[in-house]
Amino acid sequence: MLKDQVLKFFRLVFILSVIIGIGAFLLSNFVFKNNTVVSLIIFLFASVGSSIITELAIRIKLKKLVNSFSHELEIIKNGDISHIIESHSFENLKGVATSVNSVFTDIRLLIESFFSLSTSIIAASGRVSKTAQEAAAAMEEIAKTVDEIAKGASDQAADAQQGVSMVEKLSEQITFVYESYTGIINETNKINELNSIGLDAVSTLRDKSSLNFESSQKIFSVIEKLTTTTQDIGLFVESIENIAEQTNLLALNAAIEAARAGDAGMGFAVVAEEVRKLADQSRKSTEEIIGLMQNIKEESQLALKAMDIMKKISQEQNSAVNMTDNAFTNIAGAITGIVQKINEVNNSVTRMQTDKDQVINAIENISSVSEETAASSQQVAATTEHQLKAIEDMKDASNSMEKLVQELDVHLKKYKVKI
Repeated sequence: MLKDQVLKFFRLVFILSVIIGIGAFLLSNFVFKNNTVVSLIIFLFASVGSSIITELAIRIKLKKLVNSFSHELEIIKNGDISHIIESHSFENLKGVATSVNSVFTDIRLLIESFFSLSTSIIAASGRVSKTAQEAAAAMEEIAKTVDEIAKGASDQAADAQQGVSMVEKLSEQITFVYESYTGIINETNKINELNSIGLDAVSTLRDKSSLNFESSQKIFSVIEKLTTTTQDIGLFVESIENIAEQTNLLALNAAIEAARAGDAGMGFAVVAEEVRKLADQSRKSTEEIIGLMQNIKEESQLALKAMDIMKKISQEQNSAVNMTDNAFTNIAGAITGIVQKINEVNNSVTRMQTDKDQVINAIENISSVSEETAASSQQVAATTEHQLKAIEDMKDASNSMEKLVQELDVHLKKYKVKI
């Protein structure tokens, strides 16, 4: 627009210069007739002079316009964007003034919009910063929680793996216990068989003990009778001894009487001597019998004592046999109960043997899930760290934007936009 005005102005100057030159040429030609050179010189001087005068006039006019326009722009430059350039003051630059006013109107509207927008941006930036700060705090808590979950999952995976090892060891122990219980059942069956044999042997021993006790009783009775008979024989021997002593006395008296009779009593003396000898022999035999009977009596007494001891031993043995029989009976009952309990334990061990594979599979699945959870938690933790970094960057960017908007707002507030 300004270029068109300038071109129009220069065309006007050129036309005026030509008109003045032609006028001067005609005038000089009229004054100086038939003097073409002088006319041309006058024409040139007139043209140049009119051009110089016109140029000076134009310069003065343009300088005035430019100064006035500069003054208007200086007002706007000082911050008063609300100032309107009066177009009637620049009649020849009316289009330029209108364009400049239009530009500054757009700038004014832009600044007003920016003032409104900057307020919203500052408020939004504050909310974004606060939200980012809260989100960062929440993400930090989430990151801590995820780290704890990851650590817990890792620990759980390790514990599960350790549990698998422990269950495998327990499985070996269960297998060992199962085999041991199988051996115990076999040994218990053998013990039960031996206990049955023992019961039979105790029953036989009880019968034999009863027979032995009865035999001992009979022997004791016989020895008692023998003792009584020995005592009776002792009485008989004492009688024989008394008779022998009396016979010896009678033989002695007969010998005395035969000696008194002399030769007539010689035969009677011989008989008396023989009787005395027989009496002595009877006495000696009686003494021997008494000694033997005394020995028999002592031996009988010892036998009675021995039989009495044997009787007590037989009674104790019979009692011990009965106790042994009761013990074997109780053992048989206990073994039956033990076998029943062992069978129950064996059934439990068998179920444990069956269930331990399922337990191992379950723990292995837990270990696998824990490992996957730990891996996922680590990925989530890494993602959370990236998100936290992004939130921090967003927070920093929001703070930077708020700061820039505030600085720009400070710079723009020096411009007056209200008309």
